[in-house]
Amino acid sequence: MALDAEKEFTANAAHELRTPIAGALAQTERLIAEAPDEAAGKRPRQIKAALTDLAGLSEKLMQLARADAGVAVAGKPADITAVSALVVADFEQHNQYKGRLCLETPANGKAYAAIDTDALAIVLRNLVENALRHGAEGAPVVVRIGDASLSVINDGPVVSAPSGLVKRFERGATRAEGSGLGLAIVNKILQQVDATLALNSPATGRQDGFEAKIQFPTV
Repeated sequence: MALDAEKEFTANAAHELRTPIAGALAQTERLIAEAPDEAAGKRPRQIKAALTDLAGLSEKLMQLARADAGVAVAGKPADITAVSALVVADFEQHNQYKGRLCLETPANGKAYAAIDTDALAIVLRNLVENALRHGAEGAPVVVRIGDASLSVINDGPVVSAPSGLVKRFERGATRAEGSGLGLAIVNKILQQVDATLALNSPATGRQDGFEAKIQFPTV
């Protein structure tokens, strides 16, 4: 009962925080726009950065609450290729990520997994976000779809003991911002559909880089 109450509180708190955070961000944007010079805009920009981090953490807590609630189980298999294409296209809308994502699909273009479509999107968004944020700056990120498998691969230095990163709030040696919840959310969701997550560094067939590979049960 205590654990259920804690999960419910986390979900409700994260949900209730979204609106005031969005309002504070909007007001901060206005302060930045109205700043008479660069020096006057420094403090509002710092506030915006802090609020953006808080918004990201709130979103991760909501995803974690959904994962804990068993969101992954689905009535019909999800189309891995279609979901991956949508997620990649969403990231490509941001200028800082444009041209960095490479989607590799099976020869027949078809791949399915017994997982809820929204849950699969949450998994992929977290893996791609991690690869873009923690990989080598400006380097490409590969999203590779295989036979009931999905891999996200990025360039960068070798990460020691990558399997430990699935723990909640666990972060590797990186200067990039983050909550340390992304891989924990991914792992929790995949456990619900008996899928496995392998974290390899160096990436398969490389001398460096990082690879997150999911193997789904055969549909």
